[in-house]
Amino acid sequence: MTEHPYLRRAYAAAAGRDPGQTSFLQALEALHESVGPALEEQPLYAARGLPERLGEPEQTCLFPVVWTDDRGRTQVTRGIYLRFSTVLGPPRTDLVLRPGLDLDRAKALALDLTLCRALAGLSHGAALAGADAAPEQMSDGECLRFCRAFIEGLYPCLEPGFQPGQWEGQAPARETALLAGQYERLCALTGGVLPRREQYAMPRSKAAGHGLVFFAQAALRQCAGERLEGQTVLISGCGAQGAWTGEMAARTGAKVAAFGDETGCLWAGDGLPLRLLRDMAEKPGLPLLLWAIRSPGVEYRPGPALEDIPADVVFLCPGHGRMGAGSARRIMAHRPAGVFEGAPQTVTALAGQVFSAAAVYAPGLLAGAGAELVPAGQETPGPWEADRRLRAAMEALLRAVWEPGQSGDLSRAARAAAFRRLAGTMLTKGI
Repeated sequence: MTEHPYLRRAYAAAAGRDPGQTSFLQALEALHESVGPALEEQPLYAARGLPERLGEPEQTCLFPVVWTDDRGRTQVTRGIYLRFSTVLGPPRTDLVLRPGLDLDRAKALALDLTLCRALAGLSHGAALAGADAAPEQMSDGECLRFCRAFIEGLYPCLEPGFQPGQWEGQAPARETALLAGQYERLCALTGGVLPRREQYAMPRSKAAGHGLVFFAQAALRQCAGERLEGQTVLISGCGAQGAWTGEMAARTGAKVAAFGDETGCLWAGDGLPLRLLRDMAEKPGLPLLLWAIRSPGVEYRPGPALEDIPADVVFLCPGHGRMGAGSARRIMAHRPAGVFEGAPQTVTALAGQVFSAAAVYAPGLLAGAGAELVPAGQETPGPWEADRRLRAAMEALLRAVWEPGQSGDLSRAARAAAFRRLAGTMLTKGI
């Protein structure tokens, strides 16, 4: 906990309002621990109550999602919509459909998304729409009924100009298409404005994965004098982002030894083949065991075997669940040179403290900012040009949060840089 008296009072007030929201309070505490120097430099930040205002969403909506399964039984799921901050501009809404999602975790993620937008230098605020559900485990009929009920509950909460196309890569293609279709149906029925279709340079999961590798290359070189090329890499997280991270790491010359999560992993002594990693990125959701059967020389190891595999560099991407301190200690027992989170809220606060002992440790805020940098428009660059721009953006992001002689733990510097932009925008706009 910070020793700054104002921040201690601000945190105590937030904890008093929401005493049971441990994930959100941990995210808020991490922010407060990082912004003390900024408040000393600019006392007006505290005088205007800016840290306190960033600790409270602008809008919170809870709504029931009522649908029927294939057996005709009624299922009730809680839907959540949070518009966390519009200081930077109109919100860009992220989608989270995840078992166990509650208001506590949603607020923690929305706060980190706000910091990501600020780090990326974008004129967008942060909003989050989600539900405690796993639609990828539903049949086609169940998924259709769930998506229809979810959008009907969410529709009254959404801001004008909302674009469901921004959800690409945040959910499987089936769910994304159904949600967008249901939203357009409601717009047509209610006289709403149909969303403008935007074309993106690359899927968001691919941008997040490639950007994470580009940032790791620059951070290892600048902060520790190391190179990613030739290093043994471990990737935790079985989603599309993790596979795209492995694909780019392999293309840069690293050896991706293992890919998986606490339920099981793929392992290859000479490194997983580049073609396998690319296929997994393009077809996410297939069981790891199936990929091992299809790939000679690749072994499937069930259980938490991933955490006991030695590695020089570790990438932590969204996957089965948030990684805890126990798993983090097992990974750090091999003393990796760098640990890089692929998205906000990928690990618990205690796990982040364990990983901060690495020579270079980058929180998910930085990779999350990279995912926001993918341009949208009618004309988009080719894949090589998109990667070149993304690499330049991630290198610029590192320069913004790290100075020679600084520690390789970039957590506080990243949060402080994001806060300075948010606070400065509040003062400039008189918000």
